[in-house]
Amino acid sequence: MNIDKTLLASSTAVPAVGPALATDRARTRIGVRAWVLTAFLFLVPLVAYWPATFHDYGLRDDYSNLREAHEEPGKVLKFCASHARPIYGMLLQASYGQTSSVRNLRWMRLLSALLLGAISLVSFRGLRALRWSFNASLCFALAVVLVPSAQVIAGWAVGWPYAAAALIAVGGFFTAEGALAAAAGSARRLVQWAVALGLMVLSALIYQPSALFYVVPLSAALIARREYGAGRCARWVGIHLGMVTAAMAMAYFTMTALYATGVFVKSGRIAFEQHWTDKLGWFVQEPLTNALSLLVLNDNNHLDRALYLGCAGSVALILLGGAVLEWRRHGRTRGLIWLAGLAGFPVFSFAVCLIASEHYATYRTIFAMTAVLLCFLIASIRSLTSGLGTGRRLALAAAACAALFFTAQHHAYALLAVPQGNEWQLIVDGARQVRLQEGRRPSIFAIKSSPADISTATIYHDEFGSLSSNSEWVPKEMFKRAMHDLHPDVPNLDARYDFATGAKLPSGRHFDVIIDLHRLRRFYSDN
Repeated sequence: MNIDKTLLASSTAVPAVGPALATDRARTRIGVRAWVLTAFLFLVPLVAYWPATFHDYGLRDDYSNLREAHEEPGKVLKFCASHARPIYGMLLQASYGQTSSVRNLRWMRLLSALLLGAISLVSFRGLRALRWSFNASLCFALAVVLVPSAQVIAGWAVGWPYAAAALIAVGGFFTAEGALAAAAGSARRLVQWAVALGLMVLSALIYQPSALFYVVPLSAALIARREYGAGRCARWVGIHLGMVTAAMAMAYFTMTALYATGVFVKSGRIAFEQHWTDKLGWFVQEPLTNALSLLVLNDNNHLDRALYLGCAGSVALILLGGAVLEWRRHGRTRGLIWLAGLAGFPVFSFAVCLIASEHYATYRTIFAMTAVLLCFLIASIRSLTSGLGTGRRLALAAAACAALFFTAQHHAYALLAVPQGNEWQLIVDGARQVRLQEGRRPSIFAIKSSPADISTATIYHDEFGSLSSNSEWVPKEMFKRAMHDLHPDVPNLDARYDFATGAKLPSGRHFDVIIDLHRLRRFYSDN
């Protein structure tokens, strides 16, 4: 009877899974999770910026770039090269040369969102390789593509090379890390150093402020490598910053040689800062505070000033709290290393703009500095909340990422896409009224907008809530592009109408079509 039971049990039991099959299943599950995570990191910026990406609009430079790329090939390259960014000019020439209308600018903005997704993915994997926790790496990867700098990059068609330059710079850091890990004097080490240097020079010739995104993974590594003593840490950081400095110098001397030989003409805006006291004061008041305030935008009219400064101050206090905890938990040396990185890396990541003589703060130039501060912020929050349960910490992280997501979506759409779309629509409506006839040239006058005509409560320089048509040349470029989009098959369109613009309508003259850009104020919304 016992034998029969044993035979029955053996005949009905589920066969044991072999070790090889279990390993294959585990690998499959890991692979599926990796693909799901990759898709998620790409989807976050795509979904966040989707409303702005596919809105019908352009910004001031888009209109001239579209015309010049088709009618004056090489002009975009020469202009960008005059500002020491020749590869940026090549990329713009190539992309605008393939874009036939303002409506098609959406594909360039889509490329920006995809590149931001790539930065998110590379950041996550890079931080995991640097021994950051899964949750902290994910929080950084999501947040870095939702900060105001990323919003500008996603919302402006000319911004996609900025993201490409940042991505190349991250590759430069990890290539340099590979060189440091290789055997001294080996061919592999020399090749990796050469590749890292080449990547950084390439990034700098696209957009110098984004090239300093190299400092972001350097900051993350400094935070994670608590086993490094002061001497070892100083040597390691010095090698990396020395490599960046060498690459920036190579890019500078390359452009100097091209200017000297007459290949390109140097812009007068390329000049070094002479008044360092004023520059450092400006740095603290504008770029640094902008980078610290992750949710509330700066405003030319100082609206919501208390909220803006309160947000920046709160982030600064969290960073200080993180430094104090690092000191207490890991010793004086480690605390000093943390403080040195927190004080030095944001400044170095903004070094190009500090050295330049201009005092014009924009969000597109502080992408690297914001990301450096974000590294220290996430590490600080992780330390400060270590006493909370896992569930509460996850809820806090989810709430913070959600706030960043919806803020980014709102800013890009309501402060970039919609106001610029309103300007474009007024120009298009005027162009539709033009009747092209043989033997007669209709006359058009555009009353240019003024700062009082903004349709948003928030305006910051030439980025959020700004006006494109408040200039002498942009209304003309916008109208040319509108006529081209409406009549793509009509040759020599410029010769078939007369266009003029000014602050007010000239008296005693008749115009067939009048475009009053003061009407923008009727679109006002409290954003």
